[in-house]
Amino acid sequence: MLSNDLHSRNKSSAWLSIDLGALAANYNLFKDQAKPGCAVAGVIKADGYGLGVDKVLATLENQDCAFYFVATLDEALHLRKLTQKPIAMFGGLYHGAEDYYIHDNIIPVLNSLADIKAWQEQTQNHDIPLPAIIHFDTGMNRLGLGQDETQSLLNDQDRLKGLKLEYFMSHFACADDVGSPMTQEQYERFKTATAAFPTIKKSLCNSAGTFRSSDYHFDLLRPGMALYGLNPTPEQDNPMRPVVKLETRILQIRNVKKGETVGYGAIHHFEKDTAVATVALGYADGFLRSLSGKGHLYYKDTACPIIGRVSMDLVTIDIGALNTPPQTGDIIEVLGPYQDADTLAKIAGTIGYEILTDLGRRYHRDYI
Repeated sequence: MLSNDLHSRNKSSAWLSIDLGALAANYNLFKDQAKPGCAVAGVIKADGYGLGVDKVLATLENQDCAFYFVATLDEALHLRKLTQKPIAMFGGLYHGAEDYYIHDNIIPVLNSLADIKAWQEQTQNHDIPLPAIIHFDTGMNRLGLGQDETQSLLNDQDRLKGLKLEYFMSHFACADDVGSPMTQEQYERFKTATAAFPTIKKSLCNSAGTFRSSDYHFDLLRPGMALYGLNPTPEQDNPMRPVVKLETRILQIRNVKKGETVGYGAIHHFEKDTAVATVALGYADGFLRSLSGKGHLYYKDTACPIIGRVSMDLVTIDIGALNTPPQTGDIIEVLGPYQDADTLAKIAGTIGYEILTDLGRRYHRDYI
């Protein structure tokens, strides 16, 4: 009789392996990189970048991660069931949901004077100091106090009265671009904005910023993408260990003739007789439609061109150049030793973040 894991694997169309040991090693690399006295948080939003937040959290807990960041209140409330460590929410303070933050000890990242005022009112209503992180926008122009609001806060620091300030923070826009002057400019703006508060801890670095200068480290690093194996320094070899491997099965092999076409829209015309394989993969699994007719999947160590349109459940590849042809049911590598998420993302015209966070739910998942 088959074990449950083996039975589940055998009935699945594709297999996603997640190396939790590599995740732990990547987290510890950030601890090694951090300057003395600087802690390392775990950014585990978007279901742990698509890899499963419960497993990601358990791994980081075993590495004594002391602080977590998520994007939404739903994510924070789910995480609170799993850990008593501090949890901060990038998305700010949701109007009407303040009691959830208070009851479950979720730290809001306050992104505006209106956020700060509303949270300060909660401290008065409950007669207790409430934890908060203040976000200064230093150039992203997304979330955070802009220049005018920052100056207003500096002119009237009583706005912070009653708040238990955990950190001041900002976020780099271009730290993955080694030649961008904006990273240093944002650092200088952040120092200026926080200079009046020397006793409050500060956090600026994302994954890439950590590797640019220890001056940027302050008191807390916030690595996200690099924990999951993406390259924080794209101008050089990836310092992180690979975390994800994705394989799928061949569903059918067929011989095609010169002049025939394949897939929706008949966009690929065969210039010669060849063999094609149809594999169990599609945009319903997070394999982007923009990869239609672009890039490769791998049979063993050989690249097989993707041909025709990526459809909801199927992708076709040209296997005519293989010396030893595969058989129906054989395994094709999507992500792994021959192609990582950053490489596939570049071909698709996107970033590795999107590849990871789009990973589908139909995959059989193995945590190793």
